[in-house]
Amino acid sequence: MKKSSVARSLFTVLLGSVLFANPAKAAPKPDLVITSFGLKSWGVCAPEKPVFTFSVTVKNQGKASWPSSVEPPIVVKDMHPGVLDAWGTGVGIAPPLKPGESKTILVPISYYSGNPKHMTANAPHPFQAFVNSNHIVDESDFTNNAGPGPATWNGIKVIMVGAPQGCPPVK
Repeated sequence: MKKSSVARSLFTVLLGSVLFANPAKAAPKPDLVITSFGLKSWGVCAPEKPVFTFSVTVKNQGKASWPSSVEPPIVVKDMHPGVLDAWGTGVGIAPPLKPGESKTILVPISYYSGNPKHMTANAPHPFQAFVNSNHIVDESDFTNNAGPGPATWNGIKVIMVGAPQGCPPVK
């Protein structure tokens, strides 16, 4: 074996041991979780008015925050098939949460103008809360972004909400 081959082999072994002994440490990241999710109040069943208002508490249990130019959304929506993104809303979290910090945000759900009959005919409604569903914030764990709920509907934690009262007649 040539001296150059032995030197290259020795160098490769040493370099490998240095790389594995000192792996690059990943930068700390935020980790957003919903710690509380509940129906705060009933509203008015009328066009352009909130029908329900949910209270959602989000905690950053990670080791870093995120840039102030970014507002990860808290989305609350009815999970019925065919409705998913049509009856719900999102509210951005601003300012960014520091590590360990929590914030309670009110999320109003407006009258479902696209299909008002759904509000009464398809009750109860399985509402789910989710934070950072669009992954706008790079988190350490995206698997814990769904909110807790007292009920399980199709395998997901939800709050089952009855039909709003006093809705105008639908033709």
